[in-house]
Amino acid sequence: CRRVEGVRRRRSSARRKDARAGVRQELDRCGWVEKDVEMKLLTHNMLSCNIRGVQNGFPMKIEADQVEETQVDFDAEFLRQMYPKLEWKAFKDAADGLGVSGLPDECTEEMLGDEEFLRAFHHALLEVHVEEGWLVCPETGRKFPISKGIPNLLLNEDEV
Repeated sequence: CRRVEGVRRRRSSARRKDARAGVRQELDRCGWVEKDVEMKLLTHNMLSCNIRGVQNGFPMKIEADQVEETQVDFDAEFLRQMYPKLEWKAFKDAADGLGVSGLPDECTEEMLGDEEFLRAFHHALLEVHVEEGWLVCPETGRKFPISKGIPNLLLNEDEV
């Protein structure tokens, strides 16, 4: 019986390895690498504070200790697809807080045809990331750490 269980475990492990390899292949195909999983403004725009009782957990304020810029291949179509999913004011305020300039206060879909706007949008959305710092709940002031580019939004037991 143990022998059979061992075989099953190996198969299960092999399936997980195949699944991870499939994800990596898809990321590679799209031009993304593991380093792309960082606290970018794209990520920030999708996070909110989920502490029990919090009514207004979005947008979280960014307190950055270390901000880095990395070059990412420009993809205008990706930007056009992401624009409707973003809360523009929160995105713009976060970009301003990190010292990113060149974005208008308001954005319309017509602007998505302008190459200069798309390049500024691309830079702020994908090339600027917070390596070290904090995300702060707008209602409670609770700080969540960002370490090595990864935000940690785990709650304490009394916050769930």
